[in-house]
Amino acid sequence: MNQSPKELQIGSHTVGIGHSPLLIAEIGINHNGSLLKAKELILQAKECGVQVVKFQKRNLSAIYTEEVLNHIERFEQGFQYLIPILKDCELTEDEMTELKIFSDDLELTFICTPFDIESAQYLHSMNLKAYKVSSADLTNMPLIEELASYGKPILLSTGMSIDKEVQYTVDFLNSQSAEFILLHCVSSYPVDPQKANLERIRALASRFNALVGYSGHDLGTSLSLVATAFGACIIEKHFTMDRKLPGPDHKVSLIPEELQRLAARLREEVANGASLTVTTHKEKNDILQGELLNKQIFRKGLVAARDLSSGDTIHEEDISLKIPGGSLTGQQIQCLIGEKVPYPLKKDEAFPSSLLRPATDTESARLSLTPDSSWHGWSYWGFVVRYHDFHVALPDHPKVLEFHLTEHDTTLKIPTKALSAHRDQLSKCILRVHCCEYLSDRLFDLCSSSRDTRRRSFTMLQKVIDITHELAEYFSEAKPAVVFNCGAMTLQYDKRGVKIDEDELFTSILSLRTHGITLLAQNMPPYPWYYGGQWKGHFFLEPEQLIRFCKKTGHKICLDLSHASMASRYLNIPLLSYLLELKPYVRHMHVSDAKSIEGEGAQLGEGSINFQEVIQLFNDYPYTWIPEIWQGHLENNAGAKHALKAFSDLLRAHYAKDHQESIR
Repeated sequence: MNQSPKELQIGSHTVGIGHSPLLIAEIGINHNGSLLKAKELILQAKECGVQVVKFQKRNLSAIYTEEVLNHIERFEQGFQYLIPILKDCELTEDEMTELKIFSDDLELTFICTPFDIESAQYLHSMNLKAYKVSSADLTNMPLIEELASYGKPILLSTGMSIDKEVQYTVDFLNSQSAEFILLHCVSSYPVDPQKANLERIRALASRFNALVGYSGHDLGTSLSLVATAFGACIIEKHFTMDRKLPGPDHKVSLIPEELQRLAARLREEVANGASLTVTTHKEKNDILQGELLNKQIFRKGLVAARDLSSGDTIHEEDISLKIPGGSLTGQQIQCLIGEKVPYPLKKDEAFPSSLLRPATDTESARLSLTPDSSWHGWSYWGFVVRYHDFHVALPDHPKVLEFHLTEHDTTLKIPTKALSAHRDQLSKCILRVHCCEYLSDRLFDLCSSSRDTRRRSFTMLQKVIDITHELAEYFSEAKPAVVFNCGAMTLQYDKRGVKIDEDELFTSILSLRTHGITLLAQNMPPYPWYYGGQWKGHFFLEPEQLIRFCKKTGHKICLDLSHASMASRYLNIPLLSYLLELKPYVRHMHVSDAKSIEGEGAQLGEGSINFQEVIQLFNDYPYTWIPEIWQGHLENNAGAKHALKAFSDLLRAHYAKDHQESIR
């Protein structure tokens, strides 16, 4: 093991034990693409007493696949929200150079986060004093190897990463004799203070024998000060002039008066070495739900650098790191070299994770979910799909397709050509459509305190109903349905219990032109995840609220089992009691597991739900259902198929037991 580091130099700043924590103002992309605004932020940071300012540099074509950049409509809401912002906010190299000179003139240390090798090489030409590696790139070994070759300190964020991944990168940096500081980070925006896990600062220092700082996405300054008590030698916080500005980071940023107070307090602190105290700690093998959401959008995976044929041997030059890239990371490049391509891959297509593990039953064979004659229910199963990929699910002969629409999808014409080409198979499928959850920079919210947001949300719901009416002609004669969330969620803790005008909500629902389509209100969790951060739910958690909706409007509910488990725990109600109340009103179901009161969409068996008891309660369930597993649609619905296989095995066992008992 290398000797424990006590300090290192970042420009003129000594960082480590016995020194005040170094404060970094992360301007990032909060300049919103304006050079003038970037300079204003630098100047304001200087006046606040900050020592270091940090920006971000990207070459989008080196980071994202061509399909993401050119056909954003084919991707999830997170991509549709983020990519246009990144395109608008990227500064030119000349502008970045000007900001470096501007910072130097103010005697501020200018550092930057490169997200690709080309950007790193440009920044190296500017002779920066240190480099930051984002949490998303902790596994991006080609980028880290490039930065290590520059001989400057590396600040390495550890969010959305497990200990095994951190260990791999730390071992590499040590092998290169690179100077580095680990930054504890929770990649959720904002992070719930209860989930900040500041004890991990000590755990990182102990396990990896390193100096450790804190990169905070929490609101305010209190956790940053607590982090110093745990031994953080660096504090990094996002900085903005106005938290209401558009963009992903403004809402979790400090404003000038907060940054000034934090800078003053940190000057009084001294890193006391607590971070180097040997502590026992549980190995980190899991990450938060919000980090999973952000990992999909920000972490690069292994994709084909060119078109590859089935049977080709994979060489290093055949591999690229891009987003989205499946589940294989930059730490697995060497493992992939020498493997055979299992099927033709186009440029930028992700290498399947099955290359590095045995194929599962759901990968090696088609699903066999045809009900046995003894089954009493659960016959109408299906998949989550999008306009561009619904045909991928058809070879498995689903009985249901649930189209998940984004706001952008609602601006497109329905894909009549593709629908017509598969009309015969679609005519045997039942149609479900899930209304979008985002309206540009705000949430779909039928219960919002903002009249404008309520108006926009109801307009969107009507639009989705109309789209469903158009789609219905290609599907079975079974009545189509639209699944929607009611809203009433906030970021603020002090708004729980806010009064919801139920009469207005129900009246507005009844005013919609439904074309005979059933509306299915989805039960909600207490702590839903939106925009990569944790929110607070206020409505449609309690069974009584959902039942009133059904009785007042004549519509029904979509029962999300994961949400139900979390809500019942939050309300201190037994799950089966919760489900029993709602059972008469359920017409569609989302099936997934749940971890505690906030880990939704977990794979079956990874959470706390007793599915045998659920199946017993819904023994004769005659309606539709789909597995809604987090990232279950990736790699040809691999996660969804795994859940379907697991659930069908439970069903077979249950109905076999029923059958045996009936003939005794």
